[in-house]
Amino acid sequence: MKQMTRMLKGRTTRRKFIKQVAGAAMAAAMLPSIASAQQVDAALIEAAKKEGKGSLYAVTDPAIIQAFVAKFKEKYGIELEVTRLISGALGQRLLSEHESGSPVADVVLDTDKLLQEQMHAKGMFASIDIVPGLAPYAHVKTPFSVIVSHIPYSLIYNKDQIKDPPKTWQDLIDPKWKGRVLTIDPRVGGSPALWHVLMRDTYGEGFIKALGQNATLSPSAVPGIQQIAAGAKAIYAPGIHQVVVGLLDKGAPIGEIFPQPTISSDTSMMIMQKAPHPNIARLLAAFTLSVDGQAVLNKDGFSPINGVPGTLPLPQMATPDFRTIKEKIPGLVQLLGAN
Repeated sequence: MKQMTRMLKGRTTRRKFIKQVAGAAMAAAMLPSIASAQQVDAALIEAAKKEGKGSLYAVTDPAIIQAFVAKFKEKYGIELEVTRLISGALGQRLLSEHESGSPVADVVLDTDKLLQEQMHAKGMFASIDIVPGLAPYAHVKTPFSVIVSHIPYSLIYNKDQIKDPPKTWQDLIDPKWKGRVLTIDPRVGGSPALWHVLMRDTYGEGFIKALGQNATLSPSAVPGIQQIAAGAKAIYAPGIHQVVVGLLDKGAPIGEIFPQPTISSDTSMMIMQKAPHPNIARLLAAFTLSVDGQAVLNKDGFSPINGVPGTLPLPQMATPDFRTIKEKIPGLVQLLGAN
């Protein structure tokens, strides 16, 4: 499949991008389509309203989650308190609340599959089958979770600094970019470390060593990409498309491409077993799976389901084994020359 390049310059460019990934669109067309209307039991809505304010823990980009929460309130009149953390910190918070017997979260949106399995083993999550409207998501669910967003990793650059943009992952180690590249620290774990594994398996250990010599490690994608937007660095990898969309809306001079192969940092949704507001939890989860919820959560992004307005077809993605990632991180850190 030809490499997919996307220069993000507004709606017109998005249409060009869709044409470029027609092959991916054909594959995506085989996925289930979301129903045009989703029925939520009136009794559930009423019971949820009686519970007051719900609680959502999420790793999702702040601008997206704010719009998502506002849409939920507009639809149901129910407010949500949002706790936004990076995945590792979110897991620590949930584990601490679980062990103290004082759970706060009703619904969780997270990207670290290994962490999710560890929390599931502790009995922290309810069966995902209690969520209304789950049927179209059968291909992306586990007994306790369901993928609600695909986030294929990209390569991001500052268009004011770079007129001839990079086109492949290999461009990250070009000597001309030495000192101008930011890359995610694999010690963050989860999908960021899986990207490093994919790069090593695809291009060899020499690539990772050269990347360590060219790049500065970033502890988190959001501030890292913001540095690219501000011109502090020229290139960031692997990038998160949803963060790019939010910065573009603010006029940031950012370009984005999707080199092949790539992986997806999937956002999964879980309901807490001891959710303080169980009816809000079910209603919020159902809203997340609905057309309205998906259209906000994955605006100009990638939904697991076809038929969601304003979403894009998925690029072709690799699927490294996330269960073995923890044992591989020290080797990656050593290759990168990190302390």
